[in-house]
Amino acid sequence: MMRCGWRRTVAMSLAVLLVQGCATAPRVGDGRFSSPGNVSFPGEAAFVSTQWSTSSAEDEWRAEAGTRRAEVEWALARMWTVAQGEERVGAVLEFTFWVERGAFTLLSYRRRATGREASQAARAEVFPQGLRGLLTALSEGRAGALTLSLHREPSRWWVDSGSASMKEPLEARRWPSRRTGDPDGTLLAVRAMANRMVRLLQVPADSSARMTVDAALDDDRLIGWEPRLYQARSGGPVRSADAQAAEVLALAVLPFTRGLGPRTVRLVLSGMHEGGSASPHWRVDEAETLRPAPPDEAVEDVLREYRLMHADIFHRYREEMVDSVMLAGAFTLEQVTLCVIGGLVGKGLHVAFEAVAPTVMRGVTRGGRAGAHWLRTQLVRAGREDQELLRRLFVKVETEGFESLSVAERDELTRLLRRMEQSLTVKLGRDAKNALRVRARKSFYELFPELGEVLRDADGIPYDIHHLIPLEHAHLFPELDINAAANLKALGKPVHEAVNKVWNVFRQESGGAASPEQVTQMAAIVDQHFARWYNQVYEPRQSEYLLQKAMTTALDDARLLMGK
Repeated sequence: MMRCGWRRTVAMSLAVLLVQGCATAPRVGDGRFSSPGNVSFPGEAAFVSTQWSTSSAEDEWRAEAGTRRAEVEWALARMWTVAQGEERVGAVLEFTFWVERGAFTLLSYRRRATGREASQAARAEVFPQGLRGLLTALSEGRAGALTLSLHREPSRWWVDSGSASMKEPLEARRWPSRRTGDPDGTLLAVRAMANRMVRLLQVPADSSARMTVDAALDDDRLIGWEPRLYQARSGGPVRSADAQAAEVLALAVLPFTRGLGPRTVRLVLSGMHEGGSASPHWRVDEAETLRPAPPDEAVEDVLREYRLMHADIFHRYREEMVDSVMLAGAFTLEQVTLCVIGGLVGKGLHVAFEAVAPTVMRGVTRGGRAGAHWLRTQLVRAGREDQELLRRLFVKVETEGFESLSVAERDELTRLLRRMEQSLTVKLGRDAKNALRVRARKSFYELFPELGEVLRDADGIPYDIHHLIPLEHAHLFPELDINAAANLKALGKPVHEAVNKVWNVFRQESGGAASPEQVTQMAAIVDQHFARWYNQVYEPRQSEYLLQKAMTTALDDARLLMGK
């Protein structure tokens, strides 16, 4: 079903609506949701096609049907919480969702028209008829943005649906949820925010007012809120909002908590006081997730990879109830690196650690895969104990948020980053060198698999990997990724042995106290004499004389350099 074309999905949804429309033809005054002939459907060309983060077999897709149904019921319930209080004929409520793999992520809600005279109240049990079939069909189609406009008529609601052309939003969820309610912690936090916020909602008597509020979310957690613009028309004494306004505000925020990552939801509220009522009536006219400026192209690919990983972690933790300790145990070094990049840099939290670890923070913020690879190299040299500590801390950050770290855990993270900062200017020990050599060999041949096929000795063993700036001098270049591809070359063993002899003479001549400038000059000398064999097949018969000559000349140049 997931692989079917969108036209087939539309045909199915139309058939469902026609059948339900015949079976539940509305009577005047029954307040039912119906599906008139002018319902529109998303066209194939207008929908954005995306790949799933993981591939699903047909049996897995069928097994998820119950979860997709629960997701549809959640979307229906959230729309009903808004629509149930709207009794004015002509009112138009617009909801925009991102739909992917059956998951509905609310992007925005707007009151497009306010309506005129009052109508009969709709009933919850009949509201979703027709709309349920449409959402079910759309949940099985391709990913894209879906807009649903609910129109209030005297005896019914009807829906107009369409597509919205947009890129996949950062907060989009990739799997549907079995839960139709909200986590207890989220519910309590949102209600507490609404109760505090309602004290600011004031309207002059017989007048109106508007207020804009920003709610800061991270995954399904409310982490803060801020009142923005307030405007009021002149009128009588100020009237304060009642508890009903707090409930309206809370119900508007809660649907947006079903999303991923840090984001801001902006709400525009309007209040009206009429006649002798004790308190004004407040409603939410608009609510939408703000679209941040696109990330720098240099980091976009890494952050995209991080978001895919975070979506998987969060789903396994929230929906599959996988223990965080088990998640940490399965983390690879690459995933730990992505967690640090996305969990700190992606959320702007790295600023808090710039004073403690300025070089480390510059390294991870340099951009894209270069920054991620630099950090991974530093984690290799940090050792297994610190790697395990980062795994434990950042799995908690990924599943419960950075604010969930205790004071002791934040101190652990601070001390770890300080150790990493200090180690950058300390000579590498034997264990760190060995770990970096193993990692360099693995990453080089993963990056250049074609070289791994041809650069082998007579016994079939892949060539050695040479560091242009040797590991011995890594401490002189703290911001250099010593294991970056640009610093690695494959060399046949005879060539590598000759290069090592030249560096050994340099080491002896410098007394182990070479400057960064001298090391850079020495690396240039080695390049000058041995570059012809970098990443090339070594042929002994053709190269023995040339190799001996290159080594002799390079040794002379090294002694000359150190004799200056």
